[in-house]
Parts: sequence; structure tokens; C-alpha cells
Amino acid sequence: MNPDLDHLQAGLIAALAAQIAPGRGLFDPHSRQTSPPDHYGQTAAALALAAHDRALWPTARNALAAWIAIDDAATGHLPFNRLLLRLLERVAADTCITTGQTAPIPAAAARCTLQQRYPSNNWTLLAQTCRLIEAPERERAGHSARLGELFDRWTTPAGAFIDFPDRPGKHFSTPIAYHHKALFLAALAAWHHDDPALANHARRMLDWLVHCWDPAGYAGGHGRSNHALFGDGCLLGALILLGFDRDDPASPVTALARRIEGQRRPDGLLWLTPSGAETGDASWDGYMHLSVYNAWTAAVIAIARHLRRHATRPHQSPALVWNGSAHGCFHDAEAGILYLRTSTGLNAMVVTRGQPPQSFSREEADFRYAGGLVVHLSRAGIPLLAPPVRCSRSRLLAAPALAAWTPVLQYHDKLFALTDFDRVTVDANESRVSIALAGQPVALTRNPPGSMLQRLVTAIDWRLLRGRIGRRASLDRPRLRSVSATLNIELSASEATVSIELQIDKRVLDELYLLNPGGHSLITTRSGDGAWRTMQLGSSLPNAWSRCRAAEQIGAATRHYRIHLHFSPEPDCSLESDTVEP
Repeated sequence: MNPDLDHLQAGLIAALAAQIAPGRGLFDPHSRQTSPPDHYGQTAAALALAAHDRALWPTARNALAAWIAIDDAATGHLPFNRLLLRLLERVAADTCITTGQTAPIPAAAARCTLQQRYPSNNWTLLAQTCRLIEAPERERAGHSARLGELFDRWTTPAGAFIDFPDRPGKHFSTPIAYHHKALFLAALAAWHHDDPALANHARRMLDWLVHCWDPAGYAGGHGRSNHALFGDGCLLGALILLGFDRDDPASPVTALARRIEGQRRPDGLLWLTPSGAETGDASWDGYMHLSVYNAWTAAVIAIARHLRRHATRPHQSPALVWNGSAHGCFHDAEAGILYLRTSTGLNAMVVTRGQPPQSFSREEADFRYAGGLVVHLSRAGIPLLAPPVRCSRSRLLAAPALAAWTPVLQYHDKLFALTDFDRVTVDANESRVSIALAGQPVALTRNPPGSMLQRLVTAIDWRLLRGRIGRRASLDRPRLRSVSATLNIELSASEATVSIELQIDKRVLDELYLLNPGGHSLITTRSGDGAWRTMQLGSSLPNAWSRCRAAEQIGAATRHYRIHLHFSPEPDCSLESDTVEP
């Protein structure tokens, strides 16, 4: 048993139970409404309570009944609900709940039809895991093989999970929160069908995660939902199923449970990010809801612990080993993610070449997949840099500091950003990393449809194709081909510094503006001197501030910028710039 996990789970179960009432089911105290009907808060809450303690079955039934009462047209997230209901069936059988009390569950699960493909690969994995779990024993090998094929397609050679697109080429997205989810699904599937291939997929994804783990309990910073409770819950569930929940100060479950406990709200629920108590829902994606993610996290933990008590553990050969404090540098070149962990307690995650955002909108600028960024930096367990954010185009124009480390260029009325790099060179040892990047600025937001045909395609995409064309557009964003740039990153653990040198080469005379010279973000209690334009970033980590200088016009010349960050004892930045005339 792990006392930190026990404490986290007990508090979460009690807080969820307090929000459930007959007829209404689960309530969301953040939105002050019933948990959204098109999500899976009700079914997750039912599973969480039932799997935690048989005595909570009456309260679990209230949440279940509330979901069953929702009209079919109002439901959503069907693969999530189906999986949760199938797991609830198993819990009821394992704990000898009477047939009369469980009779509605099969019909409720049957409402949740499954598709072969979904916009995000993690949904497709979840649906296939559901098929495996509910299949008769004689059919499970086939479903397991299909699940293995999906893992083969959607992991890099180093083991990172690819959430988009469904047929990855050179460019793809690996948001870390959904790596945690894929790892959980692999571990969960293995507990229902003891297949060495499934165990190997779980091992590969675990090995990748170990390289990108901060022993202070952080495992994120890149992509959507970074440092979100959803991913943390999935990671806890996976680690429990894989056997890492022992009472050990070095256990990743201990570190993660202690860090998440710091997100506890006065009502006993958990904020969805570490910055929640400070910024509320500022860093949330639109699909994030307090009640849903709390219920999901509680359900994942509870079912993982239930299976450990009631099921036969799948075979692992050789036994899994956690080595999340080993020193060295790891670089998944295909994903473009580098991690440095040093003997002096420094942890740094750098995104090198950049990835396509999973949504390419006309009104939103998403910096969470940008390359050339240090997205996580901590020393002795204390975070020093904040992950990037997504913000509206109008907010970005009013406050370019929100772009933080990513250079943003305005060409006429269009916005471009240095987010993608075609050439990447890495030189690293156990205490220093040098990264050289080269590329061209790419469009930060989509252009509105101009012609009648474009407007027609947009309408068809929205109404019939569920945005498929729009998502694909992120794989081929327009480039500003009259501009090229290089970016060099030097990170030194011994000198406690990060230096970034930017060179912009412009080949035309048209007006071009760099909106955020010297842009950067820090986790600090100081806002900087008057020369910096400072904004609270609204990142997933607290005390996050972003700063930049006033916008500058780039003439027909080569422009150099050098940002120097010294992070001991407290991080602060300086900026140097110069121009080389042609």
C-alpha cells in the first residue's frame, strides 16, 4: 500500500460523493451546473465509488441513474462512457452486487456505439480497448492483435505516443498527457488479455516516459492538456497496474500523488492544473470540466487498484524497473523531444523541431507544440519555466508577450511564428546541451475562406466531416518563404544558464515586424524592469509570467537577438540585439 496514494484517493472519493445527489447525479461546483451530459463525469463517478468501496454502491447508482436518464441525442464521448460502464460491470461482478441492481448497465453500455476512427488517435485506442475488454474469451486474441497494430502505427521508434494524425508521416503530434492515456490503456488491456505483445507496448511507452520524468512529480509540459489532471490520473492508473505503487519515497506514484495533492480545493476536489488555485480555468482547454476530470481520475485510480486486488496480474518478462532519476540526455529525434536530467538536480525538456498543433484555427494561436522551446525546467524540484499556452489572436495582438519564447512575426495583416524547424543538430553530454535549428516562419492562424468554393468546402467540413479538413490543414501550414531564421539553444547545468540566439534573414523590402523581441516566460515573483512588457501567462504552472520588448520592424538586413537566462538563485533574463546590414 502507498499512504500518499491512499490519502489522495480517499479525499477525492469523499469529495465526489458529496457532489452526488439522487435525481441529479454528479454536480460540478466550478460551472455550478450538473456535470455536462455530453461527457463522462456521471459514469466515471459511478465506477470510482463502486470500485473503491462496495458500501458506496448506492451513491454510485445515483450517478449511474443520472447518466441513463440523459436523452441519446444529448450524450457524447460514447467510447469513454462504454469503457467505464463495462468496467463497472466487472466491478459489480467481482464484489457480488445483485443482478437486480446491475441490470441497467448492459443496456446503458449498448447505447454507446463505437466507431472505427476518431479525430484523435487516443479515442480510437480507447474504443479498441473497449472491444477487447467486452469480447468473449475466444475473440480476445484478435482484438488484442488489432490493438497492437494501432500501437505499432502510433508510437515513434523511441516509444512516444502519436495522437495525430491517424496515418503519421514526417509531421505528427505527441502531447504528453495522451502518452499517459495510451500507456494506461495498454496496461489495462494487458490485465484483461495476458498478451506479451501488449506488455511490450506498455514497456516501450513506460521506458519513454522514464526518460521524460521529473522526480518532483512532473511529467508534461508539451502539447494540449499539459500538466492536466486527466493525464496525471492516467499516469497514476498505469503505474498502479504496472506495479509501481509500493510504499517507497522513490516511487513515481508517491511523487505524483504528493504533487497532485497540492491541487486540493477547499471542497476536496482537485484543480485541473497545478496553477488552478491562482488562475482558475485560464489554462484549460474547452473540453475540460472540473467534475469530469476529477471523476475520471478517481475512476482510473480505483479500477487500477480494484484489478490489483481481484484479477490475475499479467506476465512481464523481464520485470519492469523504474529508473526515473538516472542522469543523462535523451532525444527522441522523430518526435523532436529532448530531456536532460543532471546529477545537480536539473530537469529540462526541450522541444526541438516542433510539431503541428492539433487544431489550426482562425481565431486561436497555439504555442504548445512549437519547436525551439524549453517547455519544462526545474532545479531541485522547483519549476523555473512555464509551459507555453494557447490564446486568441486578438489577445496576442494586444499583448505579444503571451507568445513567450516563440518569435511572432507580422507580415501585412498575417501572423507567422517560428515554430517548425527543418534542420536540427544536437550536441549533448550529461550537463550541457547545444541545439542548432533552422527553418522558416509558418502561419500561426488559418486564413478565412476567400472564394465561394472555399466557403462551401468549409461548410461541408464543419457540418459533414466534423472538421477533418481543418485538422489536416495544420499539417501543411503556409510558410513565409521570404524569411529564414536560425535558433541556437545552449543549456548549461553547471553555469545555471539558458542562452538562445535568434537570427532572422529577410529577403524582401516589404514591412515585417517582430512582435515580441526577447520574448520569454519565467516562474517568478518578480515582474521585471520597466523595459519589459509583462503579462501573467495563465500557464498550467503557477507564478508564470511572460515578457518581451516593444515590437520592432525588421529592415532589409540580418537581425540578431540573444536572450540569456540565469536561473540561480532566481530566474531572470537579459536581451542583446544587433543588426547586420546587407
